[in-house]
Amino acid sequence: MNSRNPFTPRMEIGSSSKQPEDIGGINTSSSSPRLPHKPKFTFSELLLQEKMNSRNTFTPRMEIGSSSRSVDAKIGSSRSIIAEIGSDRSNISMDFAASLNQPRLEQTITDPDTKDTYLLNLKIGSFSNGNCPVYRAVFSKYTYEAGRALPYDHVTLKIINMNLHENEFNLIRSQSDTRIALFENPHIIRCKKTFITANLLCVCLPYMSEGSLRYILSTRPEKKLPERLIPVVLKEVLIGLQDELHVFYRPTPHNSLNAGDIFVNIHYYTKALSIKLAFETSVYDSEPPDCNGEEASSFLNPKSISIWGAAPEVFESENEDNRGAKSDIWLLGITALELVYGNLPVKNRTDFDYIINKLRVKKKFPKSLKKMMIKRDKKLKKVMDFAKRKKRVFSREFEEMVLACLRENPDDRPTAKELLKIPFFSEIERFKQFVLNTNN
Repeated sequence: MNSRNPFTPRMEIGSSSKQPEDIGGINTSSSSPRLPHKPKFTFSELLLQEKMNSRNTFTPRMEIGSSSRSVDAKIGSSRSIIAEIGSDRSNISMDFAASLNQPRLEQTITDPDTKDTYLLNLKIGSFSNGNCPVYRAVFSKYTYEAGRALPYDHVTLKIINMNLHENEFNLIRSQSDTRIALFENPHIIRCKKTFITANLLCVCLPYMSEGSLRYILSTRPEKKLPERLIPVVLKEVLIGLQDELHVFYRPTPHNSLNAGDIFVNIHYYTKALSIKLAFETSVYDSEPPDCNGEEASSFLNPKSISIWGAAPEVFESENEDNRGAKSDIWLLGITALELVYGNLPVKNRTDFDYIINKLRVKKKFPKSLKKMMIKRDKKLKKVMDFAKRKKRVFSREFEEMVLACLRENPDDRPTAKELLKIPFFSEIERFKQFVLNTNN
């Protein structure tokens, strides 16, 4: 990802009934329609495709919450097919073989069931430790009246190569099967649909123009969010937790809540800003691997902060019953620290526990956690004791909110509903100005 913001132009599905004349630099006029890419294959290549299609027991299209169709076939059928027709490998062109591995920019992917197309015009992230790509795609909806797919909007498309990433496919399938798609929640990024074409599982999500909050902060000089804006972000997250995950008929903890799971969108036409929480299938990394700079490389990776910074009852525990709504509240407190400090300068869990215990005892947060760690290691002699500061660096309301989330006993932590009642959370307009002003 480059330092410039790659998340423009910004559009959302259903933003306008009028079709845009130009999307993503693509001429969409009726006189010059862009047709899906159709590579020319040899007879043996077509034979390979035919064999793969005949052996592929997956339905070509899955939708979240659909009970009429199921995906029960084992992964790897394509791999076995290639082995089965290994004698024909010499007849398969290198270009076709390469197309079995990974998608590429400017490639058009077609949903075989609906004939809708997705033109991959920008790579905006990845998931599964960078193994699987995530693209911004121009979504074109097929209409029988026009007899072709017409450009409609931008979407986010997560792509899993089933030949290469069987575990990722199984994970997406299990996540899709465990939750029913109910009403559209404005605070949760909902998976719109999934479909399979050839060897690719495609997961379609709403396009979030600004990327994750961690990505936004990585582009700013201070690499952190001013305290006055944190209530805006966390309020939207808490509403999502309260309305969706924690009160669902079968409550489901988020488990990985952090700044990288909070996404921001600014509507292309109305300029309205929305903050949404990614969950399970909608989670991905929108920031490059080195977004925190060389200095942060000696510290624990913030992308896995929900693992090494997990609640005490969850950390290194194999008992899934320990996870719940209150472990999410702990992660909310850790996310607040990540936002206000930019990064937690810890090399192991011992360092992490030291910071949390120090904050609990002193009840006043220092301006720099790094200086606090240096003082502990006695590498800096002249450091002002943050507990003796006459003037607070942060507001008492912010500190009390964070400390409430970080209570040792999960039963003592507040619920999302209780947190929303405290007079700490504010409106969204100031945060919008921060996002738009890259000099912050």
